[in-house]
Amino acid sequence: MLAKLRSVLSYQFTIAELIGLGIILGTPYLIIGAIWSMTHTDHLEHLQGADLVVSFLGSIVSWPVLLFSNVCMT
Repeated sequence: MLAKLRSVLSYQFTIAELIGLGIILGTPYLIIGAIWSMTHTDHLEHLQGADLVVSFLGSIVSWPVLLFSNVCMT
């Protein structure tokens, strides 16, 4: 068991494999974040311009935290 774990942990990734892994893991995260952010736009009503864009992109990236805080507040 320990030898198998050691062989798995000693595997070396290439840069292309790391980029592919990032894309595979990042795409669903960003899609869920975009859907969540588009359905929860109450805090964006008073913002304009760059503030609106930065706040919207920030809510896409931090949707798990915002989801948790939204559940705890209700």
